[in-house]
Amino acid sequence: MLTVSGCTSGNGTLPQDKYVAIDEHLDVTCSLINGTDPSIPHITLPVVFDYDGNTKSSNWGGRISSWGDTPDGYYPEINDSFKVLFGSSYYRDLAPRDTRTGLQVSGVYAFPYTGGSGFTIESVASNGTVYASYHNTSILLKPGDKWTAPVTCEIRSASGAWMGSPFTYVASFNTTWTVTNRGVFDKSNLTKYHNNQSNIGYYQSY
Repeated sequence: MLTVSGCTSGNGTLPQDKYVAIDEHLDVTCSLINGTDPSIPHITLPVVFDYDGNTKSSNWGGRISSWGDTPDGYYPEINDSFKVLFGSSYYRDLAPRDTRTGLQVSGVYAFPYTGGSGFTIESVASNGTVYASYHNTSILLKPGDKWTAPVTCEIRSASGAWMGSPFTYVASFNTTWTVTNRGVFDKSNLTKYHNNQSNIGYYQSY
């Protein structure tokens, strides 16, 4: 990953039959400082972003048809303006023993485009290089590169009762955003499926 300032794309625009896959991920981890959390752990399902169109019926989440490897509305509308397949996922601790996961797959048809992390895509070059910004800092992501936002930490406390037993705890929550450029792919990888006719494709939240 390279952070630059004042850069512009010198490689032309992305061909109309290609798209770039961007994988944005939020990770919130909780660590007990003191106290206890007696609750039963929440069952956490895996998150899989099928960014290249090679879906597998064995994937979790119920997004794949039971009649084959056809994701019903997994991908957003694919048209001449479609430039980026943007997958935003999270593994988020809400409490010491409560982790939630989620994924939203979206299409990007015009720039600038800002994800949940604040990472803004300004343009995409013909070789798949992404020119972006984050809080007035310019960022360049070549295919395969990963960008990591500064980690933030928050201290939280909670108290209550679980099955008649009182509890209290203090915990730290560390938040990390990453954005990965997964590379350039053929739109035909996606148009062979039945896609949603909107900019939002698949969405799961557990």
